[in-house]
Amino acid sequence: MSIKNWPLSSVFVASSLLFCGLAFVIPAEYCIKWESLDTFNFGEIESGKTELCTFTFRNCSSDSVTIANIRPACGCTTPDWRETPIPPDSTANIGIEFSSRKTGYFYKMIKVYFKEFPQAERIYVEGTVK
Repeated sequence: MSIKNWPLSSVFVASSLLFCGLAFVIPAEYCIKWESLDTFNFGEIESGKTELCTFTFRNCSSDSVTIANIRPACGCTTPDWRETPIPPDSTANIGIEFSSRKTGYFYKMIKVYFKEFPQAERIYVEGTVK
């Protein structure tokens, strides 16, 4: 079927989609690689104590990335990070402070959001409070 036989509305829609598609810029490839494990195991810790751990990641994207926000699953975990751009092929650290309040096993998720990417990275802390 040649374009001469297409209804005018089909030609308009097809040309609009082509034009609009050219207007979008393809974002840089997203790549964060955890240098440390994505789960930190505190082992056994005493109730009422505060423990610290560090997660290290590498920006293997072609552009700088910046941590926009870090959201722990509960109030017992407190994140610490720098809000400065991380250049390509560089590493950065995220500190996590865990305050043990309840006894028993715990497994907590922490979501890490980057300004450049909509989907969160996930890291975890676990252990047993005695």
